[in-house]
Amino acid sequence: MRTLIIYYSRSGTTRKLAEALATELSADIEEIRCDRYRPGGFRYLRAGYDSVRGNLPPIDMPQKSGSDYDLILIGAPVWTSYPATPVRAFLANMPGLPARIAVFLTHGGHSPPEKAVEMLAALLPRQAEATLHLSSGDVNGDALSGAVHSFAETLTNRR
Repeated sequence: MRTLIIYYSRSGTTRKLAEALATELSADIEEIRCDRYRPGGFRYLRAGYDSVRGNLPPIDMPQKSGSDYDLILIGAPVWTSYPATPVRAFLANMPGLPARIAVFLTHGGHSPPEKAVEMLAALLPRQAEATLHLSSGDVNGDALSGAVHSFAETLTNRR
């Protein structure tokens, strides 16, 4: 099963989860690049403002096409209860996606992931077959490997 992981990470938490999933699934990995939200206090506030307003930033699209894969995982941090705007911008560009889609989200705890999951579902061309959401504490703690293994197992058992 050829798998591609496409994700955006501002602080590195979603990147850490994406890399763990890529290792577990032997997947290719691509990061969505967005200079608008590089680290810094003002850019953090701008990210929250844009998230609430739905302002989509310019992004560098990943080089690999999802249509060349059997499964794609799309990963995003949760910003103000919504998926990060660079991931929304990626999906708004109508990328080629395979029949199998899964999503993963990271959150700081103050923005629950349920609303973000609903929004991602509305942006995808078809229903995601699995969803994983972890707090930043889980990603940076002991829960990461177990959650990644369980999520990967769910995906590989649905071939």
